[in-house]
Amino acid sequence: MQKIFFYLHLSGLVFILIGLYLLLVHPTAYSTIGGMGWIVLALGLGGVMVSPYPAVKAIQWMQKQS
Repeated sequence: MQKIFFYLHLSGLVFILIGLYLLLVHPTAYSTIGGMGWIVLALGLGGVMVSPYPAVKAIQWMQKQS
């Protein structure tokens, strides 16, 4: 089960990197409504996919402590 969250975490980081690339490097991405939508989609989806993995690691650490 932990591997699933690890791979979700990695794919979330990829989405965040894609969103940052579109925002910072690609000049026409943020000049249109569609481009802004893709940026928000990539950053938001990446953030959601990244967030569960640290919680899973913390729960495993707490179970090892007891």
